[in-house]
Amino acid sequence: MKHLLLPVAFFLCVALSCNNAPSIEEGTLEINGTSLFYKTMGSGDPIVVLHGGPGFDHRQFLPYIWELASRHKVILYDQRGTGMSSGPVDADSISIDTFIADIEGIREAFGIKKMNLLGHSWGGILAMHYSLRHQDKLKSLILVSTAASEDSFAVMRATYEANRLPEDAELLQEIYSSDEYQNQSPQAIERFWRVFFKPYFADQSLVSGLDLHFTENTIKNGNAVAGYLFESIAGFDLHEELNAIRCPTLVLHGDSDPMPAEYAERLHQSIEGSELVIAESSGHWLFVDATETFRSSILDFLAKVG
Repeated sequence: MKHLLLPVAFFLCVALSCNNAPSIEEGTLEINGTSLFYKTMGSGDPIVVLHGGPGFDHRQFLPYIWELASRHKVILYDQRGTGMSSGPVDADSISIDTFIADIEGIREAFGIKKMNLLGHSWGGILAMHYSLRHQDKLKSLILVSTAASEDSFAVMRATYEANRLPEDAELLQEIYSSDEYQNQSPQAIERFWRVFFKPYFADQSLVSGLDLHFTENTIKNGNAVAGYLFESIAGFDLHEELNAIRCPTLVLHGDSDPMPAEYAERLHQSIEGSELVIAESSGHWLFVDATETFRSSILDFLAKVG
């Protein structure tokens, strides 16, 4: 489904009805020695949402994720070290163990006995690691545009390179070499990523729908956060372990994602009883270029979970 880019207020009016749209609440929580920024909307059975990267923040979901707030309390937060969350950026603080502990801290802070956990891309990898340690804390698991093994990264990169226009490759090098980018100008950083992410979309013009206004914290720490996290899960392959997951699970993937859909199918096969939805004409940011499929698939799934 393709749509025009319209103001945030339009999406909220359509999804939630302007007359009774719930307000957005935000703040910080002191969890595991760091301050985590959160943002919520809606009421009802909560959904905790894990953003991608690693090294990005929650804003790439906006405003599309609020489509789910018509029936649920949607809880976003910035993972430690980036966005508006704090914390030291070193191997002790940034690891799969600390990130799993932070999810558990978020669950406890919001008083959720069993939560619906949604992870996109890197967030899906993080959600799977959490699930394998805390199955008793999950009501459901939603994995969007993700994969369960490190070998998928090389395949994704090769597909990405094949889909990137030569002129965009030249433009990326030009931006990267500029003084503005090397001096971490937010405008140059945003311009770089907006070109970089084009092949992640079936319709590359839809990259304009991503919020890429990174905070100073994200610009400063993003690469280091990603490096420490990938070190902590080096060589991971969760497929054999995933058969232990027993909570209702939805795997949602785009047919034009540079992460080939075969990895979503492997996830589906590894998690007994899981549901698989392959969205047509959709890339990696499925909630941008297939908003209706994203919304209806998740809401219908959660309605069955009860």
